[in-house]
Amino acid sequence: MTSEDNARNAHRVCAEKPSSQAGAAAIEALQSLSDSVHDADERALRALQMRPIDALALLHLVEASRGGRFLRPTELAVRLHLTTAGVTKLVDRLSRAERVDRRPNPRDRRSVALVPTATGTADLTRAYGHIHTPLITVINELSDAEATVVARFATRFAEALRQDSDQNEPFPAGLTEPLLRAGDSAVEGSSSNRGPANRPPPIPTP
Repeated sequence: MTSEDNARNAHRVCAEKPSSQAGAAAIEALQSLSDSVHDADERALRALQMRPIDALALLHLVEASRGGRFLRPTELAVRLHLTTAGVTKLVDRLSRAERVDRRPNPRDRRSVALVPTATGTADLTRAYGHIHTPLITVINELSDAEATVVARFATRFAEALRQDSDQNEPFPAGLTEPLLRAGDSAVEGSSSNRGPANRPPPIPTP
């Protein structure tokens, strides 16, 4: 079982239980959703033949380009919690795969802009389409009231997790870094043990 599996299944071994059957059913539904998204992420990464960190980097670059911006290597390094050397190696891999180009920065000719290629954008969209398409389909089937409840729950839960992460040490005494996913190796040049280096990318938007 990987560290991500441990996180996804943690509620199953916790003593505290929901106070109602409806709450228990909601948690089981969320677990099913988590399992499905996890499996879909794995399929997408296999289709891309990319490391999770590389796919996340490509997602950041595609999102920025769709907003009319191009990130510099230093900006990408900050978003991914990587050192300069680490992000250089990452961009080298994406460049060799013809998914990212280095070009003169139109805002500052002394620096480089990272531009996702048409191939990189198409690969990312195609790999995650099997997640995004049903998501939009199901969301569109909800009433406004239902969608509001979903948004309220997701926002409150995300905020609770952030607060808990800020206040509490997530690792047992003596353990100074999170466990890596089975088969993964430490990412070169990671500037933080708690960065998103091995996190699968979120669902891209078209």
